[in-house]
Amino acid sequence: MIVTVTSARLRNSPNTSSETLKHLNIGAVYAVVEKNAQWFKVNADDSSGWVSNTVSQTFSTAKRGDTYAAIAAKYFKQQSMDFATSAQLYEFLTRAEKEVSNRRQQADLSYKRLLALQTALKKIPMDKQNKDPYKAFVKGTDKLVVFSEPSAEYYVISDHFWDLHEKYKDLPLGEEIAWTAAQNPHPGECEGYINCYLFLIRATHGEYLNFYPAGKYSKKALSDLSGWLEPIVADSREKSVYSGPADISDRAEFNKYLTELRAIISKSPYTEKSRPLQQIKQLGEAYR
Repeated sequence: MIVTVTSARLRNSPNTSSETLKHLNIGAVYAVVEKNAQWFKVNADDSSGWVSNTVSQTFSTAKRGDTYAAIAAKYFKQQSMDFATSAQLYEFLTRAEKEVSNRRQQADLSYKRLLALQTALKKIPMDKQNKDPYKAFVKGTDKLVVFSEPSAEYYVISDHFWDLHEKYKDLPLGEEIAWTAAQNPHPGECEGYINCYLFLIRATHGEYLNFYPAGKYSKKALSDLSGWLEPIVADSREKSVYSGPADISDRAEFNKYLTELRAIISKSPYTEKSRPLQQIKQLGEAYR
């Protein structure tokens, strides 16, 4: 049988009022040694006990992909998850994504794995980041996360979303992955330096539009992009808040971002592209 919820109770006898021997992790699979209509008896490491079929189900290796997908889907239909739930779900999906052969299921489980990690990081209290279980969790995921000093938060490194998109962009889920990548926060802050803002725009919503100029979220991407450019353009005459390129290399970088964004935005068939194109033109003229 397989455990289908986080922290399922292993009980001393098959009834809900009996002693809890330990908690079992979601996705854990155990051989059934005895069962009745509502309970499974299993040997879980050093403990033998009973698990209710309300928190577990019969498991077949031939259908593991469907089972894993159903378990994950149930949790992502919820409004929110706390740290313990999302962290345990992340651990389960890290294993599950490697055990399925169906490519669509692989994509779904891998995507949800990063989403679970993203949720777990958001639920870490700022005043307890250096205490367990939060410290241990971050250490165990250090190759996937980055710390942002200004916000004092951990983020999933955006490249992992984009790498996943590159792997599965031919699937319908590809666009959802790209949109999540576009919205994933980056560490640090730009402190008024225009090239930094242009880099972020290009790397986030600009990259989404590069792949999906007429996509499901393209109008939203164009609107957001325009909103980020608006205060920079408004300051382009006085240049009192934002600082432009200061030397030849900075200017080359500035022009590169403008050229790339102009080309990407121009591919969109939507009229919403006119405003950001005008803003890009204004910036180019202001910092000529």
